[in-house]
Amino acid sequence: MDEYFRLACEATLAGMDAGTGGPFGATLVDPDGKVVVAVGNTVGRDLDPSGHAELVAVREACRTLGTLDLSGHTMYATCEPCPMCVAVMMLAGITTCHYASTDADATDGGFPVDHIRDFLAGTRPEAFTLVHEPDGREDCAGIWTSWHEKTD
Repeated sequence: MDEYFRLACEATLAGMDAGTGGPFGATLVDPDGKVVVAVGNTVGRDLDPSGHAELVAVREACRTLGTLDLSGHTMYATCEPCPMCVAVMMLAGITTCHYASTDADATDGGFPVDHIRDFLAGTRPEAFTLVHEPDGREDCAGIWTSWHEKTD
C-alpha cells in the first residue's frame, strides 16, 4: 500500500474508532515528499459540516507551516473530494489530489454530494434551493475601501 494512502487510512480508522468522523481521511505531502499532516474527518467531533478530511488537512498544514500558500503540495484522499474540499485546495494552491474511492462509493456509504455537484454545474438547479443573489453592496462598500487603504 502506498505510504501516503496508508497514513490517510490509519487517520480515518482512528477517527472512526474515536467517533470523531466518518470514513474519510487525507494526507498532505510537501513538494519534497515529506508528510505535512495525515488526518481524519472531524465532522462528528466538532459538529462542523466543514470538517472534511481534506479541509482539515489544509487548515492544519497552513497553521503548521505558517502560510496560506500550499503550492506544490499533493493531497492523498481516501475518497473523491467534494466541491467544498476542491475549492479549498484550489484556494491554497494545491494542484494535485489523488483519491482512492469515488463519489459513487461515498453515496453508497450514505454520504451523497451529487446534488451539490449538479447544483453548482447548473445541470440540475432544482437539486437544492439556495437563494444566492447580490444585495447590500452599498452597505458593505466601506470594507473594500478600508482594505485598499491598508498599508500593512
